[in-house]
Amino acid sequence: MSSRKEWALIVSLLLGAILVPINSTMIAVALSSISHTYNESIASITWVVTVYLIVMAVTQPIAGKLGDMYGNKTMYLWGVGLFLIASLGCALSPSLLLLIVFRALQAVGGALLTPNSIAIIRHVVSEKRLPKVFGFFGLGAGLGAALGPFIGSILIDSFSWHSIFWVNIPFLAIALFTALTMFPQYKENKSDAPLDIIGSLLLAGSIVSIILLTKNEAPWGYTVYSVLILLFVPLFFQKRKTYPAPHH
Repeated sequence: MSSRKEWALIVSLLLGAILVPINSTMIAVALSSISHTYNESIASITWVVTVYLIVMAVTQPIAGKLGDMYGNKTMYLWGVGLFLIASLGCALSPSLLLLIVFRALQAVGGALLTPNSIAIIRHVVSEKRLPKVFGFFGLGAGLGAALGPFIGSILIDSFSWHSIFWVNIPFLAIALFTALTMFPQYKENKSDAPLDIIGSLLLAGSIVSIILLTKNEAPWGYTVYSVLILLFVPLFFQKRKTYPAPHH
């Protein structure tokens, strides 16, 4: 693969991956505008943020395993496609409920996209460029999260809160087109170990309980979520000890 084509592919992968942290923080400055549009309380609107964090945290560990099982390129394409469709759905949502649903779908796409783009970079980028590329990847993710509110403010002031989702579409379309047309063929060593469904559910329960504890406002919530954390977390680590190592 030529150097120019390699860098075009790298930029495409980074574009998709950087949009994930941007979308996790950009939404924060839009909550007031979204509340006004749907005539809902800020407490209800914050689920647009919370559901993204929960689904992302729950899905990302599974996404890496799915890439091992079915191929990183396949899962990356699913991730970009879902993120694109979900961004379109968020921009066009006629109700808060649908916006929350599409934000959850957006998080699934982002969770599939990020770890599998890293795996693809390992396959398609020459070894001498890997440290530099991973440096760009880390820098881009950090800057994306930090600049998200600033970018969101500019878009909302210039257009409306819908624009923070519309802006994703052209970049994701470029990432999808590049992945479909420029990805080189390479052999992927797929794992034959099955997905640990019970372990995944225990991890999901642990993460959801912790996030809901931090968000809790009900007097009973601290007790309930603390008990759930004390139940799920030890069971998850116990399950991890008994799960067999993957074989390729």
